[in-house]
Amino acid sequence: MEEMLDETEPTSPPPRVALSPWPLLAMLVAACLCWFGFQGWQLQREYGNLLEIRARSEAPLEQARKRRAQLESIMARTYELARKGNPRATLILQELARRGVSINPAPTAPAPTGPAPAAPAPTK
Repeated sequence: MEEMLDETEPTSPPPRVALSPWPLLAMLVAACLCWFGFQGWQLQREYGNLLEIRARSEAPLEQARKRRAQLESIMARTYELARKGNPRATLILQELARRGVSINPAPTAPAPTGPAPAAPAPTK
């Protein structure tokens, strides 16, 4: 019977080997470096794609600015003719107004596309 009790008694667990934290820390640092490297590479690719898109859209935007300037010039001349009493120009302006197109009698210069000029330095 004693033999049976010895067999059923719980045995003590084997001694644990202490793990060093340095290999785990090195893997964590390596994973973080890989992640940041990947993110940097991805950002660089996206920036290049955005620059390419911007370069491709410059020509159509410039053409649109030219067309708008032409249209504003035609509208200003039509307005002048209507103001001088031309019945066809007046009819054109009335039809445009009926369709919701407003005419600015003094055309404005297109907005500058470059950076804003720097403020002048104060003089003493």
